[in-house]
Amino acid sequence: MKHSADLASLKLWALSSLMFLSGWLAPAQDIAVGTWRTHFSYSNAQHLAVTPEKIFCAAENGLFSRDIESGETRKLSKIDGLADVGVSAMAYDEVANALVIGYRSGYIDFVFEDQILTIEDLANSSLDVDKSINDITSVNGQTYLATDIGVIVVETNEAEIVENFVNIGTAGVEVAVLQILARNDSLFIRTSEGIQSGSLAKNLLDFGNWNRYAGSAGYTNLIMVDDEMYATSGSNLLILTSAWTDTGADLPSGADQLFNVNETLITVAADGTLHQWSGDAFETLTSSSATDLNDIVQINGSFYLADELQGLIDPSGNTFSPDGPVSDSFSNFRVVSNELFGFHAPSASTYDGSEQQSEYSVFSEGQWDVRSISGFTNVSDVARFNGNYYYASIGDGLFEESTETIIADIPGSTTEADTIITSLTAGEHLWVSSFENSDPIHTLDGESNWTSYSSSVVFDNEFISIDLSETGVAWLGSSSGTITVFEPGEGNTDVISTSDGLPSAFTDINISTEDNAWVGTSQGPALFPSASFIFSDSEAVLPTFENRILFEGEPINAVMTDGGNRIWFGTNSGLWVYDENTSEQGAVFNESNSPLPSNKVLALEYSGSNGEVFIYTDQGMVSYRSASSFGLPRHSNVNVFPNPVRPEYQGLVGLTGLARNVNVKVTDINGNLVAEVEANGGAASWDLMDVRGGKVATGIYLFFSATSDGEETYVGKIAVVR
Repeated sequence: MKHSADLASLKLWALSSLMFLSGWLAPAQDIAVGTWRTHFSYSNAQHLAVTPEKIFCAAENGLFSRDIESGETRKLSKIDGLADVGVSAMAYDEVANALVIGYRSGYIDFVFEDQILTIEDLANSSLDVDKSINDITSVNGQTYLATDIGVIVVETNEAEIVENFVNIGTAGVEVAVLQILARNDSLFIRTSEGIQSGSLAKNLLDFGNWNRYAGSAGYTNLIMVDDEMYATSGSNLLILTSAWTDTGADLPSGADQLFNVNETLITVAADGTLHQWSGDAFETLTSSSATDLNDIVQINGSFYLADELQGLIDPSGNTFSPDGPVSDSFSNFRVVSNELFGFHAPSASTYDGSEQQSEYSVFSEGQWDVRSISGFTNVSDVARFNGNYYYASIGDGLFEESTETIIADIPGSTTEADTIITSLTAGEHLWVSSFENSDPIHTLDGESNWTSYSSSVVFDNEFISIDLSETGVAWLGSSSGTITVFEPGEGNTDVISTSDGLPSAFTDINISTEDNAWVGTSQGPALFPSASFIFSDSEAVLPTFENRILFEGEPINAVMTDGGNRIWFGTNSGLWVYDENTSEQGAVFNESNSPLPSNKVLALEYSGSNGEVFIYTDQGMVSYRSASSFGLPRHSNVNVFPNPVRPEYQGLVGLTGLARNVNVKVTDINGNLVAEVEANGGAASWDLMDVRGGKVATGIYLFFSATSDGEETYVGKIAVVR
């Protein structure tokens, strides 16, 4: 099965193609309603490929290109028409002028100058094997793909599978093909059994037409350089003559890979020094800043390195990967003051004092920034209280930014070292959870007075999350799967568990703008209709949809409510959106119908200023701008985006900063009603259609909206160009 992504239909590629893009689009501070953007890390560079004009670099989940002449960089993803994330192999076919991309999922993209052709057969098959594309080579107009089921042969220009060489091991057994090369019209493959070769002039579907090299089962690094075939056995370099022969040369200290760099055999030592094979020995070539090299190419005599920790390194030793978070793995993330803070701390329950993650990630105004705090590692959370930022750490305690003070011991606590801080939340007080301490909960008031609460008061000491109701009732989520609700001013404490109707152990808690507590569990969601009055009624309500219990028995990894009070559920089968009563399904996003990198949604976070939903999966993070935002009683700094609407734009027009849940009327310049939309919280969207369902023409259009009491009116305008 194959599908074609016509670049003319892709907005990001409408001006120029992926292969020959001369510039790049600078990241916007905002994106249009209903659109996506990716948030991958590019520090773990794994694969490189060079075309006449570009170098392509694949990280763990992200992919980007760099223009060789201008040096400009561009991120590439499913948003641009690629089939998937997670590149496992990549190569450039000079004859077909195509970039071939293989993914861990089994998808294969053939990127031509004017289109992308995708082969889906392996990815969509029911085969119970690792479907990764392990290696790629091209010869005589065909592309050969190494996979765990054998060799897949593709007619490159048509991206059509023409043959599958399966069951080509000894006596016709199935073998995993790990590497593949072509020499003199023969294929050489390294399999789980060893190295074997076969003439392309013969029927290679027949296992008997393959030549197997005895004793090669443990060989690695099959590589061809200037028509010579090399491999390694341990630290020994081998060469193929009539049989595999030891060259008598050892790899440099710490070297474990071989690279063909412009027909020169190169390896890299543990200290980053590059060495080249002279025919008799490895000779020092040049030093580099690489710490864990995955790939290397040479352009105009200069080396570019793909490093495990530093990303893509240029010939001067500088890294020039696109902006992104520290890692694709997050322990927690939170929006504070319109910035998204992403943390990469170790787990509190397994922390042994040895982990030292010094950096955390911040997404602000359309760009990622990597930050750190001197002497303060494993940052796990952040809150803004009383005009000051406080940071939590797994191991180092609490950091107060205004005074640049590390608080290892919470004042007034009976615990000597409150160092493992898992969660912070700010309301009328700053709430702090200290893991596995006799005083697990602390609060700070506006006069800088600390109060600590013992585990005998809050019934637990392993809290990993804190959420506050409208009146300040704390919902404390424990690693044990129970929830403690705590109201210190009234002396109220209770524990919510399966005996109160929770389907199973809690996974996430979110309290909506209507003060409803939504709880995700490992067996479905639950609702507590009034989070502030939980002590009066602690019985869970199980939401229903179409007369059935919603997600009954299914894991809810994350739950979130937006400014329009809609509920977003992150599951193992994608992202689901419902209205506040779960009577209507607003959307379902998964990896097949959206840029989601995976169906396994692990966490959600919401930017109330513009409605952007940050979606963390087991394959990295993306975001989607919803048609919602947090609303206020009055209009405030209303923004219309985009404005003007240009001919190539096909999305929604978004309005933010509106009063909560207002009605917005759209008229033409003469006052004739064109459309009418309802706000979700403080945001609304218009699809540029009139009341009759037709596209509006070029012109100036006006927006009118008033608060429910009629005391404040918003009037705005937008230009539409067709």
